[in-house]
Amino acid sequence: MLMNVVKGLRNKLIGLIEAVNRYPLTMLFLLAAATVNMNMINNETESYTKYLFTFVIGALLSAVAQQTFERFFTKISERLLLMGGAAVLTAGYFFAIRSASTFNMEIGTKTGVAIFALVMAFIWVPSIKSKITFNESFMSVFKAFFITVLFSAVISIGLDAILLAVDQLLFSLDYKAYGHVLNIVFSLFAPTFFLSFTPPYPGKKDAGRLGGDKALQEGKVAKAVDTPKLLGILISYIIIPLTAVYTVILLAYVLLNIRGDFWTNNLLEPMLVSYAITVILVYILASNLENQFAVLFRKIFPKVLIPIVLFQTIASILRIGEMGLTHGRYYVILFGIFAIIAGVIFSFFPIRKNGLIAAVLIVFSAISIIPPVDAFTVSRVNQINLLKSTLTENGMLEDRKVAPNADISTKDKKTITRTVSYLDSMDYIDDIDWLPDNVFYYGNFKDTFGFEEVYDEEGRRQDDSRFAYLDWDRSPMVNIENYDRMVHLYIDPYEKKQDAAAGIPVEIDNQTYKLKKVIDGKDIYLILVDGENQELIRFDAKKAFDQILENQKELKGNNDNLTVEKATVTEENDAVRMSIVANSVDYSNSRYNADLYAFIQIK
Repeated sequence: MLMNVVKGLRNKLIGLIEAVNRYPLTMLFLLAAATVNMNMINNETESYTKYLFTFVIGALLSAVAQQTFERFFTKISERLLLMGGAAVLTAGYFFAIRSASTFNMEIGTKTGVAIFALVMAFIWVPSIKSKITFNESFMSVFKAFFITVLFSAVISIGLDAILLAVDQLLFSLDYKAYGHVLNIVFSLFAPTFFLSFTPPYPGKKDAGRLGGDKALQEGKVAKAVDTPKLLGILISYIIIPLTAVYTVILLAYVLLNIRGDFWTNNLLEPMLVSYAITVILVYILASNLENQFAVLFRKIFPKVLIPIVLFQTIASILRIGEMGLTHGRYYVILFGIFAIIAGVIFSFFPIRKNGLIAAVLIVFSAISIIPPVDAFTVSRVNQINLLKSTLTENGMLEDRKVAPNADISTKDKKTITRTVSYLDSMDYIDDIDWLPDNVFYYGNFKDTFGFEEVYDEEGRRQDDSRFAYLDWDRSPMVNIENYDRMVHLYIDPYEKKQDAAAGIPVEIDNQTYKLKKVIDGKDIYLILVDGENQELIRFDAKKAFDQILENQKELKGNNDNLTVEKATVTEENDAVRMSIVANSVDYSNSRYNADLYAFIQIK
């Protein structure tokens, strides 16, 4: 028993070493990513996100390059050229995102799509013109992924438990030690462990293999791509029946509502996308199974998938005319087209041709991230054109200036609100010279268009919830010079008005004052009154909160939270000088919650 354990550990160690030798450039990129993570752990105020994702992209590109070399080439010079190409593409990615001020949603989404496409390429390349099918290569990666997750989780828990025991029983450890341990496990061990499961797929260099070497290679590949018995049972007798029940429910809904809610129900859209992903994934996993459930699934479900996804894609396209095209709907429509193509391939092509869907996915992914037809360029142009056409139809846009007009239809008000909200949430407002930069602050929206924002349930602002927090680690001191008193306050929109207006007694130079909170509709004021209840200063807290939230937004991810300077707003008159320092401000559902300090100086 012990010998078997030792032998297994030895084989796995050999596998890890072989993975390092097979993917040397990938290992260098992973080491660089781990170094970046180490710097992020040590220096929490700096953002290294661009460098981190650059190295992740590089690791994936170099892994795909190695798979391509093993499948189609034999010479060292060819391997070096492929590795050089991966390095050049990685540098190209870095310079493409370097000019951006922050790693925003657009860059993040495009990076995510690129990562997904590279993973698909990693799976697909070994099956191109090979006796190994895409389904088998997918199964190998599928198993390797979950085994890696299991091992990495167990190792992480064990190491964290050891660190905790040392910290509690022997001597104190810096809390950052836990982060460094997890960094090593997930940045270095986990990817290397995963790659160690990649078998030596047959390639051009293996054409001359004979006898024992060929048998050994085929044995390793067969073991890697084989479907475990337990997984086969799970797919055949649990996942497939559950998918069948879900399909019946979806079909029933589509048939019952084909003339009504189906075309307008946006809640159904993510359900159908999830359904399509499930069917495609289960089909690929079931392609290597030959029991009755798997065979029936492969015969029936792709043909059911086609009409369901077709109807949903048409419904999504029809909504563009009314709501415009956002990057989210772009991807929904693009995925719908892909799912239809996948359904056709699964229905009318042999199982060995399933790799075609990987090629389609990679092409579609490239289309969605490369200008000028990428999701964000197309959606930005569409939303701006929709806004301009709506304003023009209502006589509100002349000579590149917006003329306020409150006497327009509610539908057009919603369209204007929705498009401006989308453009603002994506940071496109700065590029539109006829719109104010801070359009949703200080009443700018009403001043610009002549009416308050008008939302419907599906058109709520994507950034309707905002927050700002003071980073005490970066700003541990507050200058209280020249102030007489500090008062700690909470702004609670649900606080009873009589309690808020009662005021907090403040004694300065033997004189008694009261600091009152007045929350009246959308307005929030801090009012200081003297002993005779005469108002000395009216501090506009709502305006201050908006300014602080805007300061938080301007950080754009470069630093997580505010400094004292950015969290402070001051107002004064001839009698009083008052400043607030916001410990936190949260805005949600058109209400403000704040934890703040008020500093008061009587002149």
